[in-house]
Amino acid sequence: MSHRGARPARFFVATGAALALALAAAGCSGGGKKAEGKGTPPPPPSAQPESEANAAPGSLTLKSTTGLRKPVTYSDKVTVAISDIRYVKTKGQGPGEVAGKTLTIFTLRFTNGSAQPLDLNKVRVIARYAPKGAEASPTSYANINDFYGTVAAGKQRSASYAFDLPTTGYKSVVVGVSFDSKHKTALFAGSLHH
Repeated sequence: MSHRGARPARFFVATGAALALALAAAGCSGGGKKAEGKGTPPPPPSAQPESEANAAPGSLTLKSTTGLRKPVTYSDKVTVAISDIRYVKTKGQGPGEVAGKTLTIFTLRFTNGSAQPLDLNKVRVIARYAPKGAEASPTSYANINDFYGTVAAGKQRSASYAFDLPTTGYKSVVVGVSFDSKHKTALFAGSLHH
């Protein structure tokens, strides 16, 4: 289970902290693969370019109202933002994947402007859609990633979350991001369109 593409289907959202902590403690960066030489280990996730945080092949950009793009900044200068929103139609190639389903992918970015490391092991992302605020089902797609570990002061990290959010619900979308007990849930609300 150490390879990101082989993780279980998005049960991570519900059990994120425990699973991320367990994987980190088990050395999830290479335990399941044969050693590819005895050189230095790969760089930590914080070195990953934001453009690779959403590794969803074939996904297309969605436009959104400003409410979904406006960053939330806390008094300690920690900022949460939705940096990219994309969609993809599934092809039914992976285990349990249904062909023709539209998945909506939100790429989130944490910027740690505080003087302390920011723990991202308890990040939980929920998406709701109109008209009654139904909760979109989290789903696994391609090689997108989740938040885990810590972000050093002055650094940032991005990760993506895919949801089975029907296009009929795009007129009113709310994304909530919680990450610890010291910060209120960051809320983003607005509409999406192609």
